[in-house]
Amino acid sequence: MTAAADTPATTNTPNRIWDVIIVGQGLAGTTLAWQLLHAGASVLVIDEEAPVTTSKIAAGLITPITGQRLALSWRVDDMLPAARAFYARVEATIGQKVFHDRTAVRLFKSDIERDLWMKRKELPAFQAHLTDPQPSNLLDPSIGDASGGGFHMQTAQLDVAGYLAASRAHFNYEAMALDWHRDVQLSEAASIAGGYRARHIISCEGFAATRNPYFSWVPFKGAKGDILTVRFHRPVPPQCLHRGIWVVPTSEPGVFRVGATYDWRTLDQVPSISGRAEIEDRLAAFFQVPYTVIDHKAAIRPIIRESKALMGLHPLHNRLGFFNGLGSKGSLHAPWFAGCFAAHLVNGAPLPPAFDLRRRVDPL
Repeated sequence: MTAAADTPATTNTPNRIWDVIIVGQGLAGTTLAWQLLHAGASVLVIDEEAPVTTSKIAAGLITPITGQRLALSWRVDDMLPAARAFYARVEATIGQKVFHDRTAVRLFKSDIERDLWMKRKELPAFQAHLTDPQPSNLLDPSIGDASGGGFHMQTAQLDVAGYLAASRAHFNYEAMALDWHRDVQLSEAASIAGGYRARHIISCEGFAATRNPYFSWVPFKGAKGDILTVRFHRPVPPQCLHRGIWVVPTSEPGVFRVGATYDWRTLDQVPSISGRAEIEDRLAAFFQVPYTVIDHKAAIRPIIRESKALMGLHPLHNRLGFFNGLGSKGSLHAPWFAGCFAAHLVNGAPLPPAFDLRRRVDPL
């Protein structure tokens, strides 16, 4: 690999051979690009600049205690410090704050959740992520109903859209809609994507990878998600709320994101009336502050079978790779997974077997 600085020179010449071309500048592609740059690789990022993608509308939540079973997020005590260090390094380069510490209120929506929490709340592994002391009032009664109980925890939030936009200005970058049939040629020496040559080409295309002829065999199970952006008519603390849905602050005071739905059948990016109604019904079940919906978007989550991330080189093409399926914990997990893949591409380090494309999926 050739040496490269954190902020590369913008010299996109057709005769240059890049170490890596990344196709797709969502959360996966952006984070992999940074990790490769940190490892000394030369990187060109190609992206079609779709106006709406899963990453661009993502809430960026980093929640240590999560899901209906109130479980600890996978390897959170390793992942969270790694994510903090990674985003701090990126922030120092881009000169912009994108990673924010938050507190979150998790409200129970059932007796099952309440009973589960009674069994777990005193365990040291869970205590480590709770605010200390726990507030006497989980939620101001003028904001919402917390009579069913819950807890306060320490969380974080990545401004994903801001992270993507600020990162793009520091990458060697080409805006291009790549046709994998026409614009990509693979060889053992150096492959070509959109007229540019590289030692490796990596697909980081999210759900769009289902249209990639080289990865049509990857077992995607997409889920459409609707997300609302609302402006509250009374002051609401800039913290995250969870009760069947999430309510999270944005950089604009009084403006929050609310979501999200899961639709496994209608796989398009058209905001749906039923999706908005579902979100608003769930919000009304516990929230009392009037609001105005100022935006409504939908995108398809690139969920892969077993809900596990997948990365590695194509079984038949050693110069072609894949990085996808980060899921709802992407803001937390992306730095670690991207670091593993960068070390594999740069230094030949082995990939974690559970997430290695060549070990997990048989294309034949």
